[in-house]
Amino acid sequence: MKSRCVKIQVAHIVASLNIGGAERFVIDLCSVQKKLDIKPAIISLGNPDEPLVGECKVNRIPVASYGGGSLIKVFRVFLVLLKFDVIHIHSPHALKFLNLLLPFLNKKIIYTRHGAAPLTAKHWLDLHVKANKYVDAITFVSQEGLNNFQAKHKWHNTPSLVIDNGVIISPVAKKRSENLRIGSVGRMIPLKHQISLLNAAQCLPVKSQSNIVLHFFGDGECLSLLKQFHQNSIANVEVNFHGMVNDRELIYSNIDVLVVTSETEGLSMVIIEAMANRIPVIATDVGGNPKLVINEQTGWLFSYNDDKKLSEHIQCFIDNCQLVTEYGDNAFKYISANFSIESAAKKYGQLYNV
Repeated sequence: MKSRCVKIQVAHIVASLNIGGAERFVIDLCSVQKKLDIKPAIISLGNPDEPLVGECKVNRIPVASYGGGSLIKVFRVFLVLLKFDVIHIHSPHALKFLNLLLPFLNKKIIYTRHGAAPLTAKHWLDLHVKANKYVDAITFVSQEGLNNFQAKHKWHNTPSLVIDNGVIISPVAKKRSENLRIGSVGRMIPLKHQISLLNAAQCLPVKSQSNIVLHFFGDGECLSLLKQFHQNSIANVEVNFHGMVNDRELIYSNIDVLVVTSETEGLSMVIIEAMANRIPVIATDVGGNPKLVINEQTGWLFSYNDDKKLSEHIQCFIDNCQLVTEYGDNAFKYISANFSIESAAKKYGQLYNV
């Protein structure tokens, strides 16, 4: 039994420290864990110049990055992990990297699936068969994620549970705007389907189009497609492509309404963060989104790829700006009561046996 005066050492393993919801959550989780009987550190399998490495340092979270793919990298990570009591893996890619090391670590290993995708490709199925015997517990951020995983990988003998993501509750000051500022935050990949927001803007009456401003925060393979659609189809709508932005205050101070158009989601950190900043959300009715977005209370849900319905919800906010404030206040109260980072940290602490 470890003495209570000695903090348990936890290594959080992430595939990278590029900007993403799971990566931000891990940093916030470490910030809170430092106040508990836990000594956290982040081991990134990405490069040392990635955007969130600096945020780790600002928050005084020990961080080490190991780019590349050589056997020397594997050996260096192995030596580092020997110093920790618990290894907390936060992505299937990190699990894949550690696969050869798992039999030799002799540590408590926690595996968290932040996404809801079932990972059905053969290499993922084979990996999870091998890793199952070494993982002490697996956690998910949504019930859908748990159900999808168990249906394909059948880890029925491994303790599994849902632990909701959480955020540090500290709303940013909002800037004033005459127009409705609609935000999209996330990687620009087909799964996120941001083209749906541009299609919805095209469905709006011309007068309404002049009353909105679209703000896209993120980067990825679909960026050029989105820019091209804007220029060719709705050039009269003001659209700002900000690229990858690390400063959450800058993001959420410039958004009145968040729109999430994804085909699938776990428990979206972007939605949680927006609601914690008194921002209502319009989101696809998938994954963990219905657990966060309550129709006609904190925003609206719509079916994936239903651009017309998304357009109608946007029009409701244009017609009644008071709803933005009302739903935003409801969102803040709901997240404050149910999705604090402190609650998540305590639940993970129980898994670590703190």
